[in-house]
Amino acid sequence: MPLRLYKDDDSNKLSIGQVLYAKRYNLTLDRNLCKGCDVCKVVCPREAIFLKPLPRDTDGKARAPLVDIDVRKCDYHAICATMCPFGAITVSINDQNHLPAVEKEAYPELVRQIEINSDSCEPECKICEEKCPLGVISVHFEPIKAEEAAARGIKVARGEEPTRTMVDVDKVHCACCKVCEAACPVHIIKVEKFFNGSIRIDQEKCPEGCRDCLDVCPVNALYLEGGKVYPNDEFCIYCRACVNVCPRPEALEVTRTSVRHTPVKSGAWNKSLEKLTSVAGVRRELTARRMIKAREAVSNLQR
Repeated sequence: MPLRLYKDDDSNKLSIGQVLYAKRYNLTLDRNLCKGCDVCKVVCPREAIFLKPLPRDTDGKARAPLVDIDVRKCDYHAICATMCPFGAITVSINDQNHLPAVEKEAYPELVRQIEINSDSCEPECKICEEKCPLGVISVHFEPIKAEEAAARGIKVARGEEPTRTMVDVDKVHCACCKVCEAACPVHIIKVEKFFNGSIRIDQEKCPEGCRDCLDVCPVNALYLEGGKVYPNDEFCIYCRACVNVCPRPEALEVTRTSVRHTPVKSGAWNKSLEKLTSVAGVRRELTARRMIKAREAVSNLQR
């Protein structure tokens, strides 16, 4: 039994914890990073996480629900932190960040695959930084020698110092929405989504003039045209933040079909995968695993 449970909550963060004789467990949710999606709630095996609806903002726009956690139920295995699309949750033990479920090989991590060939960036270009809806891309310019600039084909005006473009991505908080990839004028950014799926809006069931889903979408995957909201599947990360505020859930359908993650053998992941996707999603992954094992077996025989 813990010696003490605590919970501190304000507009910037939610912090819960338990103090034992030899260990201190803490979970922190950064409310500035949290977008009110349902992923943490779905994967929590203890059903300790729930969403609280919020009133509209002063300008009338919808607000994403508030994530809350029952301090009496949380077991600090960090499954929620592992699956958070926005990296909004951290778990620490004795003030050191940990992912116990991953460390015990019971749970995978999301694969956030972002590749940027900075050597091919256009000089002085910051479009990816400007377009990133989550602000996780930083572009800066490093001075280089004239010889290197000439070798790279970088044109420099007389009297100016040559520079090369450097692009840094905060992968921990990147949701892999592909907005930067689409915006890059020289197509040197490649992003793979970690959630795959589909989004559909039934315009006949969508309330007239409603823009609630548009208000809360964290990655600009919805747009307004002719007074109606339409989805952009290319950018959707299938977090379902939009579904959480839709006044008519039957009008908006977001389905996850697969998850890109690190290898895992535990059956506990299968239960979470079924909740995140469907029974069919689990079957697809199990089939893929069997095919990989079969190929490995054949490869070993041929050696």
